[in-house]
Amino acid sequence: MDRYTGPVEAGPEVEEFANALDECLSPFLAPAEKKERLLDLPRRYYENALRRLATKKPKRVGGSHDDIDMDIDDADETGSALSADETKRIEGEIQTWDLVRRLLPLRHAALRANPFDEGQHSRGSGDLLRDFLRRNPVAQERHAVLQWLQTNAAAGPDIDTMVEDLQKNADRGDVIAHGWLHTRSKIKLRKSMTGWSKLLECQTPSIAESHLNSDGAPLVTNLDPDAVTRQDRKLEPQDEYFERAIWLGCFEHLRRGSNLEEIRDWCQERTEMWRAVSMSAVLFSSDENQEKIDAAPESLALWRRMCYALARNRVSDQHERAVYGILSGDVSSVESVAKKWDDYLFAHYNALLRTQLDSFILGKCPADVASNLTQSFPVFDSVQFHGNESVEKRLMRSLEAKPTIKDEAQEPTKALQASLIANDTGHHLFQQGLLIELGNPTKSFTAAMVGDELAKHKYFSLDQHDGLRLVTHIYILYLLMEQQDADDNLPTEKQPPNWRFTQECIVGAYAEYLRHASLQELIPLYCSIVEAPRCYKILSQNLIHEKEHDQRLIQLKLVKKAGIDVLQFVQEQANLMYHELTIDLELAHRPPPEIHFRIVDAGRSTSRQGRAIKPDFFGEEEDAIETKDEHLIRSIEWLALVHEKWPMVLSMGIKAYKYFLTHMHLNAARQLMRRVAFSDILRGLMEQDEAETPQIEDVRFWEDQLERSNILDGKPEQVISDARNFRDLEAIVAALDSLETIASLVILSAEMPATNRKFWASVGDGIKAAKDNMQPLLKGWLVASIAGKH
Repeated sequence: MDRYTGPVEAGPEVEEFANALDECLSPFLAPAEKKERLLDLPRRYYENALRRLATKKPKRVGGSHDDIDMDIDDADETGSALSADETKRIEGEIQTWDLVRRLLPLRHAALRANPFDEGQHSRGSGDLLRDFLRRNPVAQERHAVLQWLQTNAAAGPDIDTMVEDLQKNADRGDVIAHGWLHTRSKIKLRKSMTGWSKLLECQTPSIAESHLNSDGAPLVTNLDPDAVTRQDRKLEPQDEYFERAIWLGCFEHLRRGSNLEEIRDWCQERTEMWRAVSMSAVLFSSDENQEKIDAAPESLALWRRMCYALARNRVSDQHERAVYGILSGDVSSVESVAKKWDDYLFAHYNALLRTQLDSFILGKCPADVASNLTQSFPVFDSVQFHGNESVEKRLMRSLEAKPTIKDEAQEPTKALQASLIANDTGHHLFQQGLLIELGNPTKSFTAAMVGDELAKHKYFSLDQHDGLRLVTHIYILYLLMEQQDADDNLPTEKQPPNWRFTQECIVGAYAEYLRHASLQELIPLYCSIVEAPRCYKILSQNLIHEKEHDQRLIQLKLVKKAGIDVLQFVQEQANLMYHELTIDLELAHRPPPEIHFRIVDAGRSTSRQGRAIKPDFFGEEEDAIETKDEHLIRSIEWLALVHEKWPMVLSMGIKAYKYFLTHMHLNAARQLMRRVAFSDILRGLMEQDEAETPQIEDVRFWEDQLERSNILDGKPEQVISDARNFRDLEAIVAALDSLETIASLVILSAEMPATNRKFWASVGDGIKAAKDNMQPLLKGWLVASIAGKH
């Protein structure tokens, strides 16, 4: 069933995606080269999406994704601006392909060069993080996801812009350095008024009651960084805003994966270098310029536990606690400032990775030191909290259940990203295919039963064309990489046998979209991904709409280029169209209708004219035929384009004629007679020897034709029978057509003057044609076929 009401638009990216995929499917590629190209495909799709966004929003892309060499200044700034929804959609696609390009090589890397020489495993590199990741594939994936989340965050507003409001409330103009200005002034004022030059807390025991800030709260007496916590006192309100601005900036740098140099520069600009130092022990950067971690393992383990204690300090600002929460791998303190799905996922993945790293670091410590650290200083153990089995799947389900982010988590793009991270892509694609199948009237019983439990809003609908393109290519990559791993004797994901059939609905829906976007030439490429015989069905349903002879020939070349059996395709197409024509009768268990066919009027005959022939007994509109009839005729035309299939043209033509005539679809029968003429079939067979006269009643003639066409499974006796029947059925339709023409001419002649030579000449031609077309009916019409049955 056609699920589109009209043509749809498609951007250039549709063809660009197809071309990139086509380069990966060349039959001339060696297996290793094919795998390399497939692994590189997500990068090409990622950069394609980046360029599309850059065309409309050059500054945004240039500032957020600097790993692609792109001259943003050359972007087409004259193009129409994107709406907020369009921008969000493309950004979601960018993020998805970025995620895939990071995870795919890690999950299918057996034949790729290992960036770390296996020979070095026995000795350390001097970098604890590098050694840890090299030995732990699970940690490698989590680190890749963490870097992806950091990159996504870096696409947000500039950090200086984010702290701007807090900076204004700090009441210090454009001064962003020199610490707590207002608190310092208050302390100096107190000292000058009392003539005291030493520490204020040493001045008098009643200092706590008399030294207050402008809000009346006890004010710190020192300016060292831990004064607020140590003295349990406050700053001046303006400096509180300044402090919050600093911690917000530090948090954003950690959240975005800024490297130590960037953090140091930011803090130095504000004369707050101690903050950069306190965060520098173990930083996870978003880029490959990861800081080397070479401190003593026991120092790193202790540092993490001190950070955890600060993260759990309820007196501190929430962003200060979140900073130390990131550094220690705490979840609750980081979640307290989380706003989006990415933020919550970051909190958990950061905690998981730091917990794993902490276990690795403790393993490098002397046993007594490690025992003392773990017993003396508590720290959040994310691995124990989540468990080891199916961590990612359970984490995604828990995030989806959070009320604050539930709607975002169930958006189609986010749900797809979650399945990729949780390595649950196969199930997600099954559910996506299930949603598409539910929109088909011929959906399977299983789909109808399971469909009620499907959260449909989590998957792309057919009118979300970019989402459909995205998930189609995700499925193709997923499938091809699984096939490559199977060919390399590597373990592959086991899934229920019915899943692939349902997943292939995604490709079928995308092929239908391509047809409505007038990109039929891309359909064979995508159908080559689908298993036979379903690939033939998808091809048939979409290419049957092609009317032009030359375009059909081009499509057959593309089908062959895609590695699909052309002979099998045209055969399956004809069988499918005939099946769809007759399926309603088969389902209803009804026999063909009884024929009550009359072509003469019921009145009495006259001595001069006899009985009059009914006018327009074929139908008032000559070209009006049902869609299924038209498709069957087109499928026979497709058959006729493939020389080796001429015997099936005859046999399928007979089936079509029988159906059309027994069901009184006379216009369809006439169209078949005109468009697939028996004489044209013979002419095609005799092209090699035009001087030879076809002996259609001689079985040896058909033996020769089968041999010339290299058709080994054809039987000459069956072919000669089909040829006779096809010719005879065509003859009856031609005769009926001539009679209808004469009936129309008789009506017109009553009003036509005898002087209209042109009209009367056409009458003469019509009568001659009727006589010629009647001759086959007078010479044993279908007798041979009837006799053969007895």
